[in-house]
Amino acid sequence: MKELRGADPKLAKTLPCAARREGESYVPSMFALEFEHNSKHYLFNTFTKQLAEGCLPACPTDGKGYEELIENLFLVPAGKDECAFYTGISAVTRAFNAKKGFRFYTILPTSGCNARCVYCYEEGVKAVSMTRETVEQTVRFILDTHAGSRAELSWFGGEPLLRPDVIDAVCGGLAREGLEYRSKMVSNGSLITPVIVEKMAGAWRLASAQISMDGAECDYIPRKNYRVRADHYHAVLRGVDAMSAAGIRVTVRCNVDGENWPRVPAFLDDLSRLITNKQNVSVYFAPLFQAREKGQDLELQKQIIDARKAVAVAGFGAVTPGSHISKFRVFHCMADSGGVVIGPDGSLYPCEHCPPEARFGDIWQGVTDAAARDRFCCADNVREQCRACPFLPNCTGFSACPIADGRCREVQQMLTLALLKDLIDEKTDDAKNGDTPDC
Repeated sequence: MKELRGADPKLAKTLPCAARREGESYVPSMFALEFEHNSKHYLFNTFTKQLAEGCLPACPTDGKGYEELIENLFLVPAGKDECAFYTGISAVTRAFNAKKGFRFYTILPTSGCNARCVYCYEEGVKAVSMTRETVEQTVRFILDTHAGSRAELSWFGGEPLLRPDVIDAVCGGLAREGLEYRSKMVSNGSLITPVIVEKMAGAWRLASAQISMDGAECDYIPRKNYRVRADHYHAVLRGVDAMSAAGIRVTVRCNVDGENWPRVPAFLDDLSRLITNKQNVSVYFAPLFQAREKGQDLELQKQIIDARKAVAVAGFGAVTPGSHISKFRVFHCMADSGGVVIGPDGSLYPCEHCPPEARFGDIWQGVTDAAARDRFCCADNVREQCRACPFLPNCTGFSACPIADGRCREVQQMLTLALLKDLIDEKTDDAKNGDTPDC
């Protein structure tokens, strides 16, 4: 076994020592991913993130001669409950990294939206906006509950830019109280104006924004289905350009399915021509939730991986979720990482995808059902179908998560292998050039 990259160093401090024991039978770990690339065999541990050149033995039996594979958790005792082992380690690391209070706040100024996206998971939600009293209490709630010296805010909706006055009031209230804060936003981008960009770069302290789009103009118009007719498509691109020029990092998320994917090249061409300030702009493609839940996204994911080069050619950064091949994920989403959603009526939720029954308090009374919140994202509350999955450390394992993908295992394997092969190729090129970077 020739190590190409070691295990996550922080995780390695938590893991107990593993050594071969006499009389024990050994089998390949459920987290051991074996693959071939350029006529060589490689091993990757999805739990520890260790990458090595080598292969697993066909019959390890008592483990003699395979001590290194056992020490590095590629081979484990037969019958070991690896799911319980993983969730135990996960619980310990979460407890060690937990902080009192909330680490960040997702705030919904309104649940209303100026678009009527045909795929919206919030369809039918009543449009409610924050009142002046709710805004004032939101400020007090953040001041009383934030962890650390700075509050991290995320503006969500509905469409948050329908109520810039709410954002003004919250940011102004925090600033008057002397609390440091930084924000980000998820928006359709259609309401961005020079005045809004000035607010973003100024009082709102907006570091980044995700702008949701739906491909080429001929797809964007019917899919967004705006309530008022206007040239929203080009308005969004002008807004992205202006935000980038103001130093705000912008990620364009393009929602795709099998229907609009063939026109993605035309979409990238529009972005490349009409966004002149590309330095702060990244682009990525995301299969619609409906396609993911029905398991119809596997072929689409293959095309998305291949599209990374096209994004680079268009002049933009490509967003590729690669941290899961290099670092052990202590937290997986906002629900288990100390975040909270503040609804437009002041209710508190674990995440923006949660149904109303997931409410665990409000900004006036605080957390009124701490046990329910803790149960929602308990480390050992793993879905039954996920217990034997080699990619369990990559995703949200707890069963209360409302997002359920149909073919996530195949998608995870495809993405993980693509990223690992890229990493191996980079190391090979660096070795040929005489470079020895720390990967």
